[in-house]
Amino acid sequence: MTGKRQDLLNMLCDLSDLSALVTGSENIENFLQRTVALVSGHLGTPVCSIYLYDETAGELVLKATIGLNPEAVGRVRMESGQGLVGTVMATRQPVCEGHASKNPQFRYFPETDELPYESFLAVPIQKGVVNIGVLVVQHTAANYFETSDVMALKATGAQLAAVLENARLLMDLQRMCSIPERPVDDLTFIKGQSASGGFAFARATIRGRSHGRLVAEPDVVDSGTMVDFLRAVKRTGEQLNALQQRCAERLPESTALIFAAHFMMLKDPKFIDRMKAQIEKGDPASRAVREVARHYLDLFADSPHPYIREKVSDIEDLAGRLLNNLAPPSPDGNGDSTNRVVVARELYPSELLKLAAESVAGIVLANGGVTSHVAIISRSLKIPMVVVQCPDLMNLPEETPVLVDGDVGNVYVDPSADIIARFDARNQARQQVAAQKTSVRAGTAPTRDGTRIDLMANINLLGELPLAREMGAAGIGLYRTEFPFLIRPSFPSETEQYLVYRQVVEAMDNKPVVFRTLDIGGEKTLAFPETTNEPNPELGLRAIRFTLAYRDIFEQQVRAILRAAVGSDSVGIMFPLISSLDDFYRAREVVRDCLVRLKEEGLAHNTHPAIGMMVELPSVVEIMSEFAAEADFFAIGTNDFVQYMLGVDRSNKRVADYYRPEHPSVLRALARVVRVAADHGKPISICGEMGHDEAMIPFLLGIGIRRLSIDPQFMPAVHQRILDLAIDACREHAQALLAAGSIDAVHNVLAQFRDRSKSIPFPALIHPV
Repeated sequence: MTGKRQDLLNMLCDLSDLSALVTGSENIENFLQRTVALVSGHLGTPVCSIYLYDETAGELVLKATIGLNPEAVGRVRMESGQGLVGTVMATRQPVCEGHASKNPQFRYFPETDELPYESFLAVPIQKGVVNIGVLVVQHTAANYFETSDVMALKATGAQLAAVLENARLLMDLQRMCSIPERPVDDLTFIKGQSASGGFAFARATIRGRSHGRLVAEPDVVDSGTMVDFLRAVKRTGEQLNALQQRCAERLPESTALIFAAHFMMLKDPKFIDRMKAQIEKGDPASRAVREVARHYLDLFADSPHPYIREKVSDIEDLAGRLLNNLAPPSPDGNGDSTNRVVVARELYPSELLKLAAESVAGIVLANGGVTSHVAIISRSLKIPMVVVQCPDLMNLPEETPVLVDGDVGNVYVDPSADIIARFDARNQARQQVAAQKTSVRAGTAPTRDGTRIDLMANINLLGELPLAREMGAAGIGLYRTEFPFLIRPSFPSETEQYLVYRQVVEAMDNKPVVFRTLDIGGEKTLAFPETTNEPNPELGLRAIRFTLAYRDIFEQQVRAILRAAVGSDSVGIMFPLISSLDDFYRAREVVRDCLVRLKEEGLAHNTHPAIGMMVELPSVVEIMSEFAAEADFFAIGTNDFVQYMLGVDRSNKRVADYYRPEHPSVLRALARVVRVAADHGKPISICGEMGHDEAMIPFLLGIGIRRLSIDPQFMPAVHQRILDLAIDACREHAQALLAAGSIDAVHNVLAQFRDRSKSIPFPALIHPV
């Protein structure tokens, strides 16, 4: 077994670049065959096989193998729970046998010729809670496989999951085998809501209509030969590959192949050959693409399986790219969103990531709502975004000039030269001011009387780490671990999460780093079908409730954090949306179980993480003393805390005026929570929007907050605000606010404090999107 550990490492490195493995394959079957050959070679096994789950038949099907009889491919089928492979599928757990034939679950399939292979190792391939298939390796020597082989094959299966899910989808579909523009009158200026600052002026493209219209266009003059078609296929593949590379450069978290479905369809002979066949019969190439795309769109839309229906936009996008590449080259671009203002009804974070890869200029959401995470990603990527309640924008003609003012929240349709000139002048002035500013080291801000306030960074994406370091952040008070989930089309594996989290720890050079465990659900919607469509998502299976329900996903994340934190003296794990001590105990037990297993497996990891919790629910306030006796630290998530205290959906524009961080009940509850934490000597921080609201910072300092965790771009302003404050004055101000019994009374106290403090203009209170 000499050299096996190095072979395992080499295999994982080779598989880390799945885009090369996919793009280098001639078709789906070739990709699967190359995969089993790669795994077999690195593990030193004569047999490696991939079984994919056929949901329609309810069976596992052998789809690729090296070592077994190749004629068995497509013929060997088994139900979940049948045989050793079916057992892996049913239990979602690995099976490792030194003498496979002696296991009572063993079943021999004569067509495989597998009797000589005694050692058997199989792991499930799964995307979150969806079963995709099983990855199997076999060897003639008894007891050949070790614990390291099991771990390596699990990591391999996880890395392959997203791509194999798309391969299975297309194989399933192989068996299963006009949108008018109306004129928009008097639509020149729309007042909206800023979701991400910045300025964009470009021609518009309508998301969900641009490519969909190309596919559905009834009155189009079709053209194109076989040569044109093959050239378009090649060009489309090159464009997708370039987009994938741009994704990886701009967002290292997106190493998963987000265009996997597109690549798989391009490699699928049934998809491409059907178009070729129509062209050979005399149809123009564009008509062949259009008709085959419509056929697949109907199959996708009518499928009973959510994971197929969700791919409709992928089919439209791919077919639209093919059609654009069949058309003569245009000086305005190649049909994607490059340097365009995209108008859409709504966007998933993963869709936003694709737009970022295309260098979109700006975004307008016309449906009046946006999740906070889409807004946060936009801000992190510096993409201007405005939300408007104006469905008519979806009828805007393509190529219409649109100006997006993300700072104010305005949208101008076909603006006049005067408006464009004014915005150009404003932007030039801002750039000159920015160039004159000196770098601010804002990590610790002293008040006028010398009290030190730590300024920590909220980090969403790895690309924000350089700014956090440049600002001199005292550490990371909140790393939102859901973002690698939100920007991917499938759940990232333990290995993929480890690689992201390790970069976070290393970047902060042993400064404190707090990882919040997966906080999805509610407004933080994933593009995975198994996590959506709850009747009341804000009160549903979200945050810690989701991870406790899917413990395997929770354990993968905790293991990744613990492994990434090795060597650090100041790493914390924080649980979101804790409502009871019982929730906290269960979540903490998962961490402790992972610590035990990592030690047993001999994997390097952090053995002493601090374990804390978010304070977000009213139920925590009354039993805060009990929590303070158990948790190592606390962070108040003011966004959710206000929302649940007041029963207000903060993403609902119709009730936005009821979302009041300055509500007397909110202020008194915050003061009580901070006081109890201080009495028990437990650190407590603010990590919500209130932490950079300059009107509320004096109150927070007055009730005892000494640590603010904020987005790095807010640090200079918050640092300056703190320099102008004195703690005694803040305490007096806080007491006055806590004595106020109505919102109007609170506003009067805030106004009086503003009048006494002229150094910074009093800003409007923040009501987050």
